[in-house]
Amino acid sequence: SVLPRYFKHSNFSSFARQLNFYGFRKLRTDPILTSDVDPHTACFVRFYHEKFQKDKPQLLHQIKRATKTDQQSKDEVESLKHDVAKLKETLSLTAAQYDQKLAELSYECNRRITAMNAEYDKLAALVHSAITPRDSILAASSATASSSASQVPDLLHSLSQAA
Repeated sequence: SVLPRYFKHSNFSSFARQLNFYGFRKLRTDPILTSDVDPHTACFVRFYHEKFQKDKPQLLHQIKRATKTDQQSKDEVESLKHDVAKLKETLSLTAAQYDQKLAELSYECNRRITAMNAEYDKLAALVHSAITPRDSILAASSATASSSASQVPDLLHSLSQAA
């Protein structure tokens, strides 16, 4: 009776579909929820929209028909949200792997530096032990070298004449 007056035909499912296009959602009519309602109205189908409120006609202009582009935009937004979540997860995993690799490289670098310092200490001790006896030999031979120093120019002179 009301439907044909405000809608082109009496097909209720088509009317409900149009309401859904505009964002209205069907409310559940559980017996528990409708027990305190008039038995005559308990069988009515109820729809809800947050912008469709009694004594608030200023909200009505905000009720708009959802288009395919709106749905596509919503789908794209959901897809992008999913992609962002996956990227955040990948970034987190990559950062953890990077931190682990950095710690491993730092440990390996410190281990090698410690090993090189130990090798350096061994070589320094070896060089020191090799130089110490040589210094004592040079000190002893420097006394004999001063006596033979006068012979070196004669040797050089004789070599230059032979050439």
